[in-house]
Amino acid sequence: MVAYLYRMPVGIAGAISRPQDLTTEPVILDSTKTFSAYGLVGKDSADGKFIPLAASDAAAVITGLYVRPYPTTSTPDMVRQIGTGKNFTGDVMKRGYMTVNIGGTAVNLTKGAPVYVRNANPTDASPLGAILGAEVTDETVVLPNATFTGAGDADGNAEIAYNI
Repeated sequence: MVAYLYRMPVGIAGAISRPQDLTTEPVILDSTKTFSAYGLVGKDSADGKFIPLAASDAAAVITGLYVRPYPTTSTPDMVRQIGTGKNFTGDVMKRGYMTVNIGGTAVNLTKGAPVYVRNANPTDASPLGAILGAEVTDETVVLPNATFTGAGDADGNAEIAYNI
């Protein structure tokens, strides 16, 4: 049993947080270009698949956020199960509220604050397409039509409103 002394966790990265206010679409994911985590932004490829951002992509190419299904298997595990070259389905959030992880504490975020997306110099902890709570010069772009809905938790989980 876990006792919450201060506040409950905000949620799980990539999970839809308000199911009554959303638009999601099924997409084909490219097994050769996998997302490293749920809750990352992505774009449509020339052949119509939903793929992660590439270095230096502009905010204009972003088409949605990769949704965490439930129950779930991680994307790398899916690729191991079905093999590369065999694409699989996923969901992309086009409009709604989602829990994301900003990679550090999110307790100082404020309602209405802009949402930043990493588009350069990725790390294992902050890949391309990762959501950040603050601008990093020459490494982030502002996610259009997205804001934080308030403070997050100490583990970096926060809720964003996208295209609302």
